[in-house]
Amino acid sequence: MRLQTKIINTYLSILCLILVSCYGDPSSTTGPSDNNNTGDNGNGGNDTSPLVVTHFDTIDEQTKVFSTMFGGYQRTFIVHVPPNFDPNYSVPLLFVLHGYTSNANLIHSYSGFDDIADQENFIAVYVQGTTDIYQNTGWNVDVVASFAGVDDVGFFKALIEYFKTDYNINSEKIFSCGMSLGGFMSYRLACELDEINGIGSVTGSMAALSACNPPNKKNIIHFHGTSDTVVPYNGVVWSLPVQDAHDFWANKNNCKNQSQITVPDFNNDGIQSTQFLSNDCDDGNEVILYQMKNEGHTWFRKGWGHDLNSSELIWEFFKDK
Repeated sequence: MRLQTKIINTYLSILCLILVSCYGDPSSTTGPSDNNNTGDNGNGGNDTSPLVVTHFDTIDEQTKVFSTMFGGYQRTFIVHVPPNFDPNYSVPLLFVLHGYTSNANLIHSYSGFDDIADQENFIAVYVQGTTDIYQNTGWNVDVVASFAGVDDVGFFKALIEYFKTDYNINSEKIFSCGMSLGGFMSYRLACELDEINGIGSVTGSMAALSACNPPNKKNIIHFHGTSDTVVPYNGVVWSLPVQDAHDFWANKNNCKNQSQITVPDFNNDGIQSTQFLSNDCDDGNEVILYQMKNEGHTWFRKGWGHDLNSSELIWEFFKDK
């Protein structure tokens, strides 16, 4: 097991260079980051006290950065509220999670969820991962061993309680989505937290080295390029094949029908991708996979030459769940 972990970490360290250059989720040292937790293997699993949250920075009138301590780590997150937000009326909550070596500020910038939140009236929260002893940012998802001491699941559970209390969010509409390792983290939240109604993943799969026993059924939407060399579509030792992840959740949701639809060739390159839909599931849930043909490791946006906007489709999928 130690040798296997070392192989995985070495492979991911090499992939870090690829992730840095990936325009869909580039790495940067700018924006809110966690620089005070090097080597501190905090464990927030037994920390049930409410978060003490402080205002850290202001981006604009609707968008602020907050800081809190949890499990021995200083955590930061960006909160964007829609215009005319009234805490007397409950609204949905969407967590947006960055990839390995990236940060909350970058995914806040390129995902475009602020504009969607303004139009659709929900709160978008861009959470910053922790920084490991190698100064890389990420999440504890049983993929990168240097994050193994971080209780990210406990932190998100505490964040949900904070937003329920301070923002009056709709408890039936709590979602998470993410890029790459942020997609892995969203899957882990689906596996472990009953408060999460559904998740979206862009280029992140499920960890192959850990079991998933979801406490309830979930709505799942996933976007993945068939030419992704960072998180391969067909899986590696630490990552499930994407189709296996889809089938896992289709089975968990007891989906009775499966179909596939060709994605319109918006960029006119002659290459057509496929949407796989598993529906007629328990509780009206759905499991969707967008197999992006010949695409690599990126967030999908029409403005970047792709056939679809993943952010728009993620919220379109969530809003009626």
